[in-house]
Amino acid sequence: MPLPNELEYEIISADWRHRDSLTWQIPSVIVVVGGALIAAAFAVDMEPRYSCILRPMLLGFGGLLSTCLTFALAQNLWYQMGSSEALKRIVRDAGSTIPRNKDRRTLDPRDFGVSKRDVMKGLFCELTGSGLLLMLCLLVTVALFVLLVLSIADTFNLLAFFRPCNCG
Repeated sequence: MPLPNELEYEIISADWRHRDSLTWQIPSVIVVVGGALIAAAFAVDMEPRYSCILRPMLLGFGGLLSTCLTFALAQNLWYQMGSSEALKRIVRDAGSTIPRNKDRRTLDPRDFGVSKRDVMKGLFCELTGSGLLLMLCLLVTVALFVLLVLSIADTFNLLAFFRPCNCG
C-alpha cells in the first residue's frame, strides 16, 4: 500500500535532515581527530627509536580513519541527493514515480535516472557547503597520508638527500 504524498514527504524530509546533520558532524570528527593525531605524532618529545615507530602508527591510524569517514560522507551525500530528488518529485506531484520497493533511507539517485555527473553538479550547486566539506575531508586525508609517507621516509633516512649539508 503506497504512502500518501504528505506522509512520504515527511519521512523523506526527516531522512534528508538527518543526513544533513551527519554531513556537518563527520568533517568535525575528521578535523579534530586528524589534528590531534598530527599534534600527538609531532609534538611528543621522545627518543628517536620510539618516535620512528609511534609517529607512523599515529599518522597511519589517522589516515585510515579519515579515509573511512570520507567514504562515509561521500555515501551520505549520495543518498542525500537521492532524497532531494524524491522530495522534488513529491512537490511536483509525481510521487508515484518514487521506487516503492526501496527503503526510504537509501534512495539512490540512479533510481530516478540522475547521472553521477548530475549528482556532482548538484553537490556543488545545490549543496555547496556539503561539497566544500567533502573537499576538506579529502584534503585532511591526503595530508595525513603525505605526513605518513614523509615520516616513514624520515625513519629510514630516505630524506637525507634533501637536507642541507654542513660542509665547511
